[in-house]
Amino acid sequence: MNNITLDNITQAVIDHGDGGKAHPRLYEIYKSLVTHLHAFVREVNLTEQELQLGRDFLNRASHHTQEIPNGEIHMLTDLLGISELVELLHDTDRGTATESNLEGPTYVSDAPERKMGDRLGIDEDGDTLLLSGRVLDLNGQPIANALVDVWQPNSKGLYDIQDSNQLDGNFRGRYRTNTDGKYTFETVVPLGYNVPASGPCGQVLRLLGRHTWRAAHIHFKLSAPGYTPLTTQIFIDGDPHLDSDTTFSVKSAIVKLQKHETPEELKAANRDKLFYTTEFDFVLSPA
Repeated sequence: MNNITLDNITQAVIDHGDGGKAHPRLYEIYKSLVTHLHAFVREVNLTEQELQLGRDFLNRASHHTQEIPNGEIHMLTDLLGISELVELLHDTDRGTATESNLEGPTYVSDAPERKMGDRLGIDEDGDTLLLSGRVLDLNGQPIANALVDVWQPNSKGLYDIQDSNQLDGNFRGRYRTNTDGKYTFETVVPLGYNVPASGPCGQVLRLLGRHTWRAAHIHFKLSAPGYTPLTTQIFIDGDPHLDSDTTFSVKSAIVKLQKHETPEELKAANRDKLFYTTEFDFVLSPA
């Protein structure tokens, strides 16, 4: 098309192709994205300088850093609430199954296989947490041999991939449920943390007056033959950022920790310092 004007440029971009004949879903997304992006540019009367700032921002966000080896694009969708919006859109028919939640940018596949009850990671400064529960179906029946893939930050709010003082695989592990659907492992109480803020995303958050805190949480991926895989998080009750988590992902999966510190409790558990316990049951939907 020639004689491009303000009135026809949006449609010209949409029509520049086969109209979705080869890839209908891609065209549907492309058409809507172009329509909304052009509307946004018109609404804010975007300048050439502002457009270049945006290009530079996306370019920097895509670069690998020590804090986020895969770059900040994944974190950017979390911070904009887009990741959680997609979760909410596609988690409406789960019934009584456990709610899904964000995977986040710190997941690493092939975490170490660990035995029931094993410690998830090494952290001499952390308060021990004994976490247990069951994996159930929608009828409350146990699911045996379900895979429970766990990852979390340490007591200082750092994941192994961000912290050179931790061994690879620290606070990551895969457990199998027993015949009663039970899982149990020993870890430390995770600390809420600031998302990596030394890069472009952190810079924009500060300019907007937004804080960078995530509420304390533990990540899970669960799977079993015949069931829909589940990715979710459980949050620690009492964290000061439950109501303002910067990824907007705190929903109903919040656990209370039971503190054990009396001499009788320590003796019964054969421990010499205080520890915490909590339980959480996961419910999977049929595939």
